[in-house]
Amino acid sequence: MASWPLVLCGTNHRKATLPELEPLCIAAEQLVPANAALVRQHEVPESLVLSTCNRVEFYFVVQPRHDPLDVVSRFYREHTGLDLGARRDVFDVKLGTDVAPHLFRVAAGLDSAVLGENQILGQVKSAYSAACAAHSAGKMIHRLFHQAFRAGKQVRSETDMGRGACSVSTAAVEMLRERRLIRDDARVLLIGANRMIELAAERLSQVPGLRLSFANRTRAKAQALARMYAAEAFDLTALTDLLAAADVVITCTAATEPVITRQILADVVSRKTEGICTLVDLAVPRDVEPPEGRLPGLELLDMDCVNRFVTAEQQKRLGAVPQAEEVIAHRAAEFNYWYLQVLREPRYNGDAPTLESIRTEELATLLAALPADLQAELNRVTRRLVQRVARVTRRTNTHSTE
Repeated sequence: MASWPLVLCGTNHRKATLPELEPLCIAAEQLVPANAALVRQHEVPESLVLSTCNRVEFYFVVQPRHDPLDVVSRFYREHTGLDLGARRDVFDVKLGTDVAPHLFRVAAGLDSAVLGENQILGQVKSAYSAACAAHSAGKMIHRLFHQAFRAGKQVRSETDMGRGACSVSTAAVEMLRERRLIRDDARVLLIGANRMIELAAERLSQVPGLRLSFANRTRAKAQALARMYAAEAFDLTALTDLLAAADVVITCTAATEPVITRQILADVVSRKTEGICTLVDLAVPRDVEPPEGRLPGLELLDMDCVNRFVTAEQQKRLGAVPQAEEVIAHRAAEFNYWYLQVLREPRYNGDAPTLESIRTEELATLLAALPADLQAELNRVTRRLVQRVARVTRRTNTHSTE
């Protein structure tokens, strides 16, 4: 029986605080090299990295004699230079048949900070695409994630979980509305050009009289969003002036360093002539460098604030959870039946030279008794047979069997 179990090693907003989660997250553009780095480890033939604002999860196949946390620790040490150290405690490990139920709940939005969140399914698909681009997705990962897509879609289409479900972005807007910060004449600046910002803009555009503007490192991307809402677009060169003129700022970029530094915040305070500017930072790592103390005229809200708000807003979707869990249990049982059968299949170990050695040893006595021309022909035929067996077996163990 093959002894290569499926493993999940990850953490999320329930297990780790925002400061603990920040250094662990992996930017979208780093997912392909991250997967490539994982499968360069000899004991990891398949991998997929899922990293969002609320979770970092590593799905991979590994031999049982290896500790999954050691695999992830080595990845961080070699790929990002981070020593997990005490951070190992924020990671959970799930093995074998426990992996699919967890992933399917993630894809369905049941494990999100916002129950029933729509955006997570797209993020799971993007993570899968990155693994495919890195050629790190094999037989297990392909099957697991295609089943996750089906589970997530089925929960949203067949239960009330998809009704009125909002993203983190729209939850942030609702939080601002509850605080009476989104008024008809408010000036709102959106920093970034991604799906989180798009979702926030969609919700904000429903408020009559609201004055929207967009800013991004690449001005053309900000202009593309601004055209949709008859708004203004800027690059980040005049960021201090833009912040000083805004009543509300929602920022979510993919920057690895703060876009709004403490110095910029101090400059904004010095230029702010009236009112308060509320900054909502939805990025992980954070776009806003936390100030050392309270700054007059500025209010800073981050993902922890949003998460606390949505915790109180979940009751209306809780009624759909039992039905959604039934869908997930059914889909997970289908996958796990397949998974347990695969574990019983013989697995090619990649050692073609060993197969060649066996071929040579088995033929040695026979070849010695044959004429030279027959020796050459038998060698040619059996060598080609071994090569074809190796190719077919390798392909069987690295591609999906839907």
